[in-house]
Amino acid sequence: MKIYLFFCFLIPSFLFSNNEGRLVFLYTHFRHGARGPKNLNDNFEDNVGEKWTSLAELTGVGERMHYLLGLRNRKKYIEEEGFLSPKFDPHQMLIFTTNKNRTMISCYSQLQGLYPQRANISEELLTPKQEEKAYPPILEKDKDPDIEKAIKELDGSALPYRMMLAPARMVSDKEIKMSIHNIGECKEKTDKIKKDNEKIQEYKDYVKKFNKEYAESFNKYYKKEKAEFKIKDLKNICGDFLADYTEDREMKEFKEATGLDFDKLKTDCLDFYKNYYFYSYYGDKDRLLAVIETSKMMREFIFYMKRRLDADMTEVDEDADYRDYSRPRWILTSGHESTVSANNVLLIKALDLDMNTKFYYPKYAAQLALEIRTKSEKCKSYSDYNIIGYFDNNELFNIKVDEFISKVESVIWTDQQVDEYCGFKIEIEDKTNNTNNNNNIYKILMIVFICLTGILLILIIILGVKFYKLTHPETNLIKESKVNKTDVSVSIADKV
Repeated sequence: MKIYLFFCFLIPSFLFSNNEGRLVFLYTHFRHGARGPKNLNDNFEDNVGEKWTSLAELTGVGERMHYLLGLRNRKKYIEEEGFLSPKFDPHQMLIFTTNKNRTMISCYSQLQGLYPQRANISEELLTPKQEEKAYPPILEKDKDPDIEKAIKELDGSALPYRMMLAPARMVSDKEIKMSIHNIGECKEKTDKIKKDNEKIQEYKDYVKKFNKEYAESFNKYYKKEKAEFKIKDLKNICGDFLADYTEDREMKEFKEATGLDFDKLKTDCLDFYKNYYFYSYYGDKDRLLAVIETSKMMREFIFYMKRRLDADMTEVDEDADYRDYSRPRWILTSGHESTVSANNVLLIKALDLDMNTKFYYPKYAAQLALEIRTKSEKCKSYSDYNIIGYFDNNELFNIKVDEFISKVESVIWTDQQVDEYCGFKIEIEDKTNNTNNNNNIYKILMIVFICLTGILLILIIILGVKFYKLTHPETNLIKESKVNKTDVSVSIADKV
């Protein structure tokens, strides 16, 4: 991309609320909030006996999580830094979400915190215990007085305002083969990666240890005699338990049968998921699942970041530098635990970061934030900007933008590489077959058309000849006279 080297305005350093410099571009990728379980039987009961009316939908606790995250981001990026307009401007923000209800509603819940619109109070009421569990990870320990005040004003409601209206680009399975939460299209290869990773001895030892502690208790509830539970079974049990625990469900039957300490089980189940992603998803040295799932997303991020920085280096008019969607100031991406973890792991791989398992599994409403800042008076190139990565309250890295681009682009794949690895030949062949079939039909139609055209031309010629004869009778008389003369000459000759 061509870079124009001009000066940028310097905002005096004493106006900065962040000592890293002026914020120029922001990317946040967050997991949806608390949801219902993913596994329900015919009686709508999950793996620990709780009844639900729907499968894996966002709950009131999940809505509250993202509303509070929106409040926190508004305070930091809008009120303190003045990064965005205090009133919603769709040209400043580009929003992506997967095609799942829980990610879409999480996105809009967060937007209510970012851009409040006082209206009808939400009908979703939370119990005091649910409110205690409705904090996103970034606010669990560091309680903000302003946000605590806002919580009191909610008076138990999950959300205080009407739905925030904002355009969001939905990433559909058909639109993008391999982007956020669409790794299923490469299922054959990705399943093999996970199966191979599950053979790692450290992970096998961990699963065995987890089974040793919980298998007997689980068997009491399920009334089975299993020596050990498979990884998939443990994942489903822990997943449904965490969904119920976050909603403050009693799980009475499960409690009576197992006698387990739910607080301890919650901690251990979170630890199980951290290890599940650390080993099963990303245990291979190449971190292929992260590369496959996040490459397209990071290419788009780099594209928009470059557009934003180019505008920052060239534009003079404060309002003119973001007046189209290709140069947004903030990109919000609403995804899943698999997408946020893949994003984290790709950065860990590209930047050679030493991270423990907590960065491999994002809890409900966890947020990855990439801030691009500058302290330079004259912004002449990407090296004048720094990119700082945060996962909730943890700083992951702080490097120059040009170095970041170089390192990330060295590990991400093109669409063609993903296609070749995942074996999308069947899909390509299907399209080719369809094209060939269409070509055959086209050829047949052309042949029929040509034949019909030829027949039509012959008919036109025949009709033309007949019409000519009818309209020129003298031609026939001449022909007849010639015939008569010939007959006469023949008869004379005969007589002679």
